[in-house]
Amino acid sequence: MRASTRLRAFPLPKSSSGVVRTRTVEEVPKRGTNWVAVLAIVISLLIVLAGIATFAPNLPARLVNDTNSLLGRITTNLPQSTSSTSSSNQTALSYVVYSPTINGSGSNITFPPTYATLANYSLSLINQDRAKFGLSPVTLSPIKSGQQHADSMLYFRYFSHIDTQGYKPYMRYSLLGGRGSMAENIAFEAWSGPHYFSVRDVEGTISTLESQMMYNDSICCNNGHRDNILTGMHNRVSIGVAYDTTHVYFVEDFETYYIDLNFSVNPNYVVQFTGTPLRDAQVMDIGVFYDPTPSPESVAQLNAGGHEYDSGTAVGGVLPPCTVSCKYFPGAVTVYATTWKYSATQVDVAFPMIDFIQKDGAGVYTLYMMTGSSTNSSITTISVFVNV
Repeated sequence: MRASTRLRAFPLPKSSSGVVRTRTVEEVPKRGTNWVAVLAIVISLLIVLAGIATFAPNLPARLVNDTNSLLGRITTNLPQSTSSTSSSNQTALSYVVYSPTINGSGSNITFPPTYATLANYSLSLINQDRAKFGLSPVTLSPIKSGQQHADSMLYFRYFSHIDTQGYKPYMRYSLLGGRGSMAENIAFEAWSGPHYFSVRDVEGTISTLESQMMYNDSICCNNGHRDNILTGMHNRVSIGVAYDTTHVYFVEDFETYYIDLNFSVNPNYVVQFTGTPLRDAQVMDIGVFYDPTPSPESVAQLNAGGHEYDSGTAVGGVLPPCTVSCKYFPGAVTVYATTWKYSATQVDVAFPMIDFIQKDGAGVYTLYMMTGSSTNSSITTISVFVNV
């Protein structure tokens, strides 16, 4: 008979960030013509035409990091600006956003023509906030989950972590190829009439929203956004920015990316993780959380709230192989891996999911490789969609 030892309390589902305060600004009223100003402009133009030399001031440098390499992998729906202007800071803000519905493992993701500039600007703000607290900078992620969700909110006109397909953030992240662990921040700003005229207008909005999430988040969201920005384990971020002349949607999908990981599930629902660790981590167990099969939600439902998301329902977990004095998850399904190798140079873990599926049936099972006592310490949030 197998002896058993109680394992620590099963980790509670992580309550992720809620909504950032929606900022609504009335349209700026038009003012009467200032003829003195017009005359001054005309005189200035005449002086320029007379040959007076002028020069443009140097613009502040933007943080580049790995955007160039990222853009080499971003080829889906990179639209052309629909009009031209005389200044790089007055890039036209009109572009077509295509339906970003996720089909299988793909989505028609649209990147605005200003994406590289805005993503780098957003990254610089995030890393400035992290530096204030002695945290290492994050880099841009090649996973497109942030932009896919920003597109979705703009295209369908809703604001929620859950999307019109009923998917939670970690589900979208997994479907789009994410193999680390993720936590999402979302924010938006809206005007009652046309407002956005330049890239700097959008940058100003992003700066305001980032500041709200960092320094005015306690009443709104119990500091969930701030915690995501300041989580030391996070080392990448998938940034999404989607906009038109009345709305800007801003998404930060923070990642803990510690393993160059391959993941598979065979027809018998045997899971296998293989790969190479990129950072030190000590995996204690694998938490298994369950969500019912997602169902579509209307825009009205999504906007009515709640906007938050959690990790699903804890149904059990996976432990290393054991035959004597085995730990277990009290009151939950405990599965012992058939293979468990986790070292500084190798990851090779395999286990059957059938016991979890027999208990809860069809749905989404999300696998958290745990390095601590809660899902906040996980280094994977990989969702497995099960139809039985």
